[in-house]
Amino acid sequence: MAAVAAAIPLVGPCWFGRAQADIASLTRFRAIRAGTQIGEHTINFRMDGDRLTVETHVDIVVKVLVFTVFRFKHEAKEIWQSGRLVSVNSTTDDDGTPLQVSGGAVAGGFRIVGADGPFLAAPTLMTSNTLWDRRIVLEDRMLDSQHGGEIGLVTKQLADEQVDPPRGPVRASCYQMITPHYAGRLFYDADGRWVKALLELKGEGIEYALAS
Repeated sequence: MAAVAAAIPLVGPCWFGRAQADIASLTRFRAIRAGTQIGEHTINFRMDGDRLTVETHVDIVVKVLVFTVFRFKHEAKEIWQSGRLVSVNSTTDDDGTPLQVSGGAVAGGFRIVGADGPFLAAPTLMTSNTLWDRRIVLEDRMLDSQHGGEIGLVTKQLADEQVDPPRGPVRASCYQMITPHYAGRLFYDADGRWVKALLELKGEGIEYALAS
């Protein structure tokens, strides 16, 4: 595991390795089901010194004919400092079920509050939103940014595949991921950037195709 960790960049876009302040960038995926776009997943990064603000926006609607059969909307703001999570706040509409999560770093851990109340987690955990950071494939636990608390995950490296993002085809590392709420495959290019996903959510197969 140590050898694998040494080969993986600290963060997908190498945010924590940059010395420049006030860096801003946007990553946007189109969510596609059966060849039709059904929503978007965007991640906005803003760097100021060693402090990284990450805003995640997910809006997915699955329809059959004119009927909405599933809706998922998620808004989250995370603040990271020197590579560790400092705070998280999120709201989610999980097919009509409203969810809210908040949390912050405290002495000896990270206190996160969700539907089941407060939970004190380890101070170094990543969140279920942090698919943009390739280090997630080394983890077996993470903070649940939709429901609160802590959940497990299982990952396995698969064979590399070619991915075709807007800037041109790349050879990408592929990882199978299983969590209590979703599963699928994640793809990262040679620089550790998240470039594609094939996810299973609520029984639906959804492709994340990089748009920007």
